[in-house]
Amino acid sequence: MASSKPITTDAVRHRAADGTELAYWVRGRGAPLVLTNGVTTTTNFWSHLAPRWERDHRVLSWDLPGHGASSPARSAPSALIAEQPELLVRLMDEAGIERAPQIGWSTGCQVVLEMYRRYPERCSALVLLLGSAGRVLSTATLPLPGPAIEWLVRHTPHTVFGAAARVLAKVAHAPGGQLAPRAFGLIGKGTTRDEAALITEHLTRVDTRTMQAMVASAQAHSAWEILPSIAVPVLIVGGDLDPFAPADTVGVQMHALCPQSDLLRLPQGTHTALLDHASEIGVAVDDFFLRRGLLA
Repeated sequence: MASSKPITTDAVRHRAADGTELAYWVRGRGAPLVLTNGVTTTTNFWSHLAPRWERDHRVLSWDLPGHGASSPARSAPSALIAEQPELLVRLMDEAGIERAPQIGWSTGCQVVLEMYRRYPERCSALVLLLGSAGRVLSTATLPLPGPAIEWLVRHTPHTVFGAAARVLAKVAHAPGGQLAPRAFGLIGKGTTRDEAALITEHLTRVDTRTMQAMVASAQAHSAWEILPSIAVPVLIVGGDLDPFAPADTVGVQMHALCPQSDLLRLPQGTHTALLDHASEIGVAVDDFFLRRGLLA
């Protein structure tokens, strides 16, 4: 079943039961691999790593509802982090992928862990990049305290939240707008201006209603309790300078709770390490697949 569908190069559209349209891509040949983004980003965030993996894998990547080329969520469940596996498993079915390593970045780690909770038979391994097992705002070291962010996200009327998000996105995308995110470690020193612009440009287009719901649900969702019972190989990659999921308080604790896991700490890794530490992450993932017998 894993290779029964033709290779596609352009986005494929999938309409979920509630009418949400999801954009996904299937590229490359070989053993299947599934990539899941974090909130506020698109498939473009895998621009350095996906080509590497497509040489030996059939890679499925997709845009979350309200992000990139996918439509806004058409129902409340489709805007929840905990419900994304219900969408992802349909994409895997449509692409003819029965079982694969699941790679998540940022809040995509929570989606991947929830995918394992609900559909363990569809997961041959988990790779958790720069993300938490849940309640991400509780361990984040952002300029604004996590509880304050949670309160604003949950209680700000969407008309106000959406307008503020658009203004902040335009400021971030304007000349000089990257200075503050870089100072706070939200964008790594090695991330080029053009790479960072891909992130800030998308922030001007993301569906703010879906994003608001997803951020709130990322804080409400937790998969910490399933880490001890995971029975497939797990690779955890944490950045010591990542304000969203600091390695010392998130990655190390996840590794300690998960007997099947390996841990890679990036001393200079921030939340954009997929861009400026792509080679190191790529080598680590390839080595993980080789050591754990996941290439066939």
